[in-house]
Amino acid sequence: MAEVRGASACGPLNYSPELERAAEIINRSTAAYLDHSGANVPADDPHPMPIISELGIEATNVHSLQGAGRDEADAIRGLLLQGYQTIPDCSYTEFGATQLYEPQSGRVLAVALLIQK
Repeated sequence: MAEVRGASACGPLNYSPELERAAEIINRSTAAYLDHSGANVPADDPHPMPIISELGIEATNVHSLQGAGRDEADAIRGLLLQGYQTIPDCSYTEFGATQLYEPQSGRVLAVALLIQK
């Protein structure tokens, strides 16, 4: 993401461990859906403001980017393709990201959250 953001006129995105935690919640809900252990549909809304608010993160907007692939590179590539317009947007100032391997599907899942304050 730093490379994509670096191609814009903005400064770098600031890393947020709180946003990483929110991204982990989203990623785990998708993994639970894929392995049929989840009681709910995945938390895959492109603008997961309720999760951000529940964790006490102040933001005016949030954007969720997700990718999945047979390996880490493919998952990240999918996430970056989904965020080709969002990542270079200078109004987004913070991010958090996570990835995990879902063994039943054999997929690596990646989630990045970007927020505007």
